[in-house]
Amino acid sequence: MKRPGRLFSLGASSARGAQSGQVIVWAAVMLPLFLSVIGLTIDGGIAFSVRRELQNVADAAARAGAMQIDERIYRESAGATLVLDTAAAQQVAAEYVASQGSGLSAVIAAEPQRVIVRVSRDMQTSFLRLAGVTTVRLDATAPANIRYGIERANP
Repeated sequence: MKRPGRLFSLGASSARGAQSGQVIVWAAVMLPLFLSVIGLTIDGGIAFSVRRELQNVADAAARAGAMQIDERIYRESAGATLVLDTAAAQQVAAEYVASQGSGLSAVIAAEPQRVIVRVSRDMQTSFLRLAGVTTVRLDATAPANIRYGIERANP
């Protein structure tokens, strides 16, 4: 005589075995996806950090360059005319970028009323190396207009 309880327990254990097999397949398929997302998040976070540092360097270099007014023109006009000393502005901005470490390249443009600094750097990747991407070029641009003295905003 067959026991109905025993047949039921055999069916439940085989169903559990099939489910555990599905979990193993699902984990094997999803693990590379999860690792890829984690790796890209790490590389992306590092890239955002490097980009922010580059923006800080570009901002500071542009501000330093924009402070280089042509004093002769300023004095001759009794303070009415502000013009940038373009050669001094480029030199000061370039010196600031050079003082921030190696690996930076900069393009500095000085116009009579503003300085534009573009700074770039190659960032080494961690996870993207597996896909053949070893470096990523990041850059930041900052303009700074010439200013002298204290300006008062209209309320």
